[in-house]
Amino acid sequence: MTTPDIRVHPIRSQDTQVLRHRVLWPHKPSPEACVLPVDDDPGAVHLGAWKQEKVPWGIRVPGLPGPLVGACSLFQQHCDRVSVPWQEGDDLRLRVMGTLPQARGMGAGAALVRAAAEEAQRQGRSMVWCDAREVAFGFYERMGFVFLNDMYHIPDIGPHRTMALDVSLAAQSKI
Repeated sequence: MTTPDIRVHPIRSQDTQVLRHRVLWPHKPSPEACVLPVDDDPGAVHLGAWKQEKVPWGIRVPGLPGPLVGACSLFQQHCDRVSVPWQEGDDLRLRVMGTLPQARGMGAGAALVRAAAEEAQRQGRSMVWCDAREVAFGFYERMGFVFLNDMYHIPDIGPHRTMALDVSLAAQSKI
């Protein structure tokens, strides 16, 4: 997936840790503590977004083509937080998505969502769902996600709502 300034490619789970720590979980003691038990499960996909040009605030990851500015992970987890109108196996869970503050508004988040939608389609799935932070509701709505429930609180992180994106071929053109 490519936009004029941003490229998105699969990365290793460990390549997401510094970004997760800096953006999503600064309350944890270190990047090495920013691991999910499902990070290396079969079917887990981790995506990284890079700026084409060098930027001093990007995250340097050895062996990667440029400064990492955003990342997300996809897991084969069915949405069981709420009742959903799709079957198990029709969805992928989008987790730990974030972009560096300096990269916001540059298209990195949108490029990651598009790449996640393409991955879900490639796997024959029709839905991508996530537990969205309150500060990201507007972004996810602009990307075509809809709310599935009321607000709930995740300790140390804050208010969330479950959201879903229809990535079927008919809906794909809106993303």
